[in-house]
Amino acid sequence: MAVQKAILFQHQPLSLCLGGQLSSIEVAYQTYGRLNQDKSNVVLICHALTGDAEPYFYEPEQQGWWQSFMGDGLALDTSRYFFISTNVLGGCKGTTGPASINPQTNQPYGSQFPHILVQDMVKVQKALLEHLEIAHLHAVIGGSFGGMQATQWAIDYPDFMDNVVNLCASLSMSAEAIGFNHVMRQAVINDPHFYGGDYYATGNFPERGLAIARMLGMLTYRTDLQLAKAFGRATKNESDFWGDHFQVESYLTYQGQKFLARFDANSYLHLLRALDLYDPSFNYPNLTLALGRIKARYTLVAVETDQLFKLTELRKSKKQLEDSGVNLIYHELYSDYGHDAFLVDYTFFEQKIRQGLGQG
Repeated sequence: MAVQKAILFQHQPLSLCLGGQLSSIEVAYQTYGRLNQDKSNVVLICHALTGDAEPYFYEPEQQGWWQSFMGDGLALDTSRYFFISTNVLGGCKGTTGPASINPQTNQPYGSQFPHILVQDMVKVQKALLEHLEIAHLHAVIGGSFGGMQATQWAIDYPDFMDNVVNLCASLSMSAEAIGFNHVMRQAVINDPHFYGGDYYATGNFPERGLAIARMLGMLTYRTDLQLAKAFGRATKNESDFWGDHFQVESYLTYQGQKFLARFDANSYLHLLRALDLYDPSFNYPNLTLALGRIKARYTLVAVETDQLFKLTELRKSKKQLEDSGVNLIYHELYSDYGHDAFLVDYTFFEQKIRQGLGQG
């Protein structure tokens, strides 16, 4: 099933939180399941950092990022709910982002793409739902960066949904996590083919920097336990002394190269910075008052082994939500997969997702 498109903000531009405007914003989205008569079964899915509008593919040769979670009778039950998933503002999978054509110049935005926050992404998602004549959501669900979007939905539009499910995202990034993101950005920015972000017309792309950034990112998504089980200190039969000598090095190189085929460097920079800057209290007097706006039942799931959104940060977020009077359901799970558990560890997350969606 092809990704669907909508063009929003054609008559009045979107004013962005950090200044500037965007008009005629194209949004890529996908739907799954069947909308019931009173439109009471709609669930919005918010994707993680490098995700897209397609958590599930119908074609057997392709895999979506939540392929094993979605389907008839599964945790994301398509026989019960009508799911909508969008590619976020600033992305590179069909929604307006740095690689899109700037109507003012008829050239890709590149370095001229404005700075964006999670709050801006949520405004675009809300506009899409209005375009689709959806007036209420049964739930908003997301993991990692998607969990931050789900949280902001509950703050900015507290009467719009009944349930929020946040998988593996604290209410803000730790200093360590921001540090990882900084190193990843510097790898891209210092690639000789980055050209300040205006590389689209050059025929060259900052592939080396983006691949290195992805390799570092993969180490924050996995765990030392999983890497030890998968690779240990095994070496390759034919190895490069300064390159892929160990199997784990070969794995990281493969992931970096694979990433180049599906992601844009500028989008990566903008989304990483939006991740760093996420602050639920932006435009509100303080965090307590911002979180106190949440009316939905809020489910928060933490993974003990998460290397990116660490357990201490999730527990801190739990207390902040509770202190603000949020109706909170909190779970801690152990998984060898670390942060990526919410994408692959169906056994651990199935029941928590069902409960978060109000199935018991």
